Amino acid sequence: MANSSASKFPLARAVLGRVYVVLFATAVFLICAASFGLNLKFEGVKEDIYAANSNFKIFLKERASIINNELRLIEIYIDAPEFDANVIFDFAVKNNNEYMAFFVVNERGEIEFVSDENLRDTYSAFFLSKPWENEPEDKILRSEFMFDKSDVPTRLVAKKMKNGKMVVTLIRFTAIYEEFARGYERIGVNSFAIDKSGRIVFHQNPELVLERKNIFDLYDVDVDYLDSDEVKFANLGSLNSEIYYIQRVPGIGLAVVSSYSMGKFVKENLIFLLICVAFLAAGAIFTIRYVKFVKNSVIKPVLSIKNLVAKAGDGEEIKTYAKFGSVEEFDQISDEIVKFYRDFGEKKAKFEEYSRKFGFLFEKGPFVLLLIDAKSGKIVEASARACEFYGFSEEAIKSKNLAELNASNLTDMKTLQEDEGEIYETNHFVAGGEIKQVRIYKQNYELSNGEKIGFCVVKDITKSNTLKKNAQKQSEIDAHSPLFSVVWKDRFIGDISSVSDNIERALGYKKSEIFSKEFEFKNIIHPDDRDRLANEFNIKFSLFNAASLKKENESLQSCRLIRKNLEVINCSVFIKFISKDGRTVDEVIGYFIESKLAANLTAKTGMEIARLNDSKEYAYKNTILSLFANAQEAVAVVGLDGVFLDANEAFCKMSGYSKEEAIGKPSNLLKSGVHNAKFYEHMWQSLLTKGFYSREIYNKRKNGEIYLEQLDIATVYSGSKPSYFVAAFHELPWREPEANTDESKAKEQE
Repeated sequence: MANSSASKFPLARAVLGRVYVVLFATAVFLICAASFGLNLKFEGVKEDIYAANSNFKIFLKERASIINNELRLIEIYIDAPEFDANVIFDFAVKNNNEYMAFFVVNERGEIEFVSDENLRDTYSAFFLSKPWENEPEDKILRSEFMFDKSDVPTRLVAKKMKNGKMVVTLIRFTAIYEEFARGYERIGVNSFAIDKSGRIVFHQNPELVLERKNIFDLYDVDVDYLDSDEVKFANLGSLNSEIYYIQRVPGIGLAVVSSYSMGKFVKENLIFLLICVAFLAAGAIFTIRYVKFVKNSVIKPVLSIKNLVAKAGDGEEIKTYAKFGSVEEFDQISDEIVKFYRDFGEKKAKFEEYSRKFGFLFEKGPFVLLLIDAKSGKIVEASARACEFYGFSEEAIKSKNLAELNASNLTDMKTLQEDEGEIYETNHFVAGGEIKQVRIYKQNYELSNGEKIGFCVVKDITKSNTLKKNAQKQSEIDAHSPLFSVVWKDRFIGDISSVSDNIERALGYKKSEIFSKEFEFKNIIHPDDRDRLANEFNIKFSLFNAASLKKENESLQSCRLIRKNLEVINCSVFIKFISKDGRTVDEVIGYFIESKLAANLTAKTGMEIARLNDSKEYAYKNTILSLFANAQEAVAVVGLDGVFLDANEAFCKMSGYSKEEAIGKPSNLLKSGVHNAKFYEHMWQSLLTKGFYSREIYNKRKNGEIYLEQLDIATVYSGSKPSYFVAAFHELPWREPEANTDESKAKEQE
């Protein structure tokens, strides 16, 4: 009897079926959780690979850009009067140990000048072959990489000048090795570089470089591997398996390869993997033991009791069946049932007494009270407050069933308590079809006549739930907002007067830490961005003070911030000037938006944002054009090669040249002839060494008229390197130029 097969009884099948479903769902959940965790970690590795690859692409492009700009500047100096090649080239070599030598080569391929005479014979044949004879003027030209029995590659970079000659530099690329090493220490991803034929030219293992190894020797890549944009696996399943990603660097004939060892991934996540295996093993053991426990300790006793009840219904003696072991505590259970009914009787008597004493609560009390038939749910009594709450008369509400008031399905009800009394939340209809959220406290009682009633206290929670949801929603919005703000007094990156509430999530610092005397905001700006950001702000600040039409909101170039945990985040920056009197700045508000989150909000892909960030035109328009569009002063933007990039209307009015006539022309378009060559040489040196230049200067309009103006020029930096110049002019009352004063004034300014 007690050992009967469970398959013969619906109750046993239902219980076991639910047990199996719960255990199966638990196992599936554990497996999914482990898979999800591993996927998150793997996605983190992919993000590190993308970040390392992108960093090195940017680094290589910047290195190429620096060399290009260096050659263009040298060309300017070479064209200048009294050109001293030894001084210029010695200065360049001493200030950058990667420059091995400089050459000046004529149109016949002959070396006219070399900064290191020991190299003349080595490269004479190369230049006499005229490798770049048919290349256009002003194009930056590069040779193949040369190793010369060393693991550090060298390369010739040349620029064809307007006079037909070429200025060439021989570069040793040691900084690229150093950057790869720093990148590995910072991110943990190995990176190296290959040329357009796949040959390895930079690698932490010098043997691969010296042995002239190719990318095909390392990975089984496709022919069009440079056009792929996916992270791929190499040697999957072996001990030296890797995850790698290859992207070309446009314009310089290189591609960056970033890789991450699968062995390293397993080692770093070994504890997590062991925990997952342990949980799965424990789940399997628990499943086997729990099924056995349910069969022996739940199913069999329930079947035994069911059998006892059936025999008792047939009039058989059941005492003998109560001794089979499965129901040894049957007498104890019976005693507990008797005790329960005795306690229930006492509670029922107290309830009837309370009903007699406090019946007025139904008539004048402030509570929404309902008495219902416990079996049918029909409302048998309702307080005056209940009639008012539901909008029904006493007769109308008594004609209803409690289920008729429900505006929710049974499955949507939220049960809070189920022991002696029920507490649950649901939605109820009131008169007119309006729906209110209610919490019901229900207790069933048995009256003296055997009738069972339900005593219900109904509480309106519509307003409290709405407030709770709104508060929760606002909290979530604030917690995940990609924008945080900092307010400074008087100037940018000065004393902080306030910050937004989500500053700790964004930067990791508490408000108390930010307002402490030890904290300085400039220290969390990446060192490579600090000077450039301050310089750009100073330009906008000056134009705000000079312009009659004030622009309160401005955008700055994006910058990198260092969180408390030393994580570097890239942020878009916007500033707002606060001026109470419309003239002086009282406060500056900085709005920072994490670029990664902002990218998701604007639905741009990572590649699109990278292209925008890489675009000089985009960066230029966002940093400069918005500054001087409405300025009353004449403002112009000049490239490192001295060519006008843009100008505002005030500049056109002062000089007489239209924008179309000025843009693309050299800045000596305004040269008056009053100043000598040393005057302009000093100007360039001041801009490149100090970052600014300010002085009175005589310029010439388009109609030939010479006029006196105050000239202020600021250098705009990209990282630590100059990118372009912003010049502001305003005309001064005419004064005859003094003879031979340029050199003395230049020395005074120094």
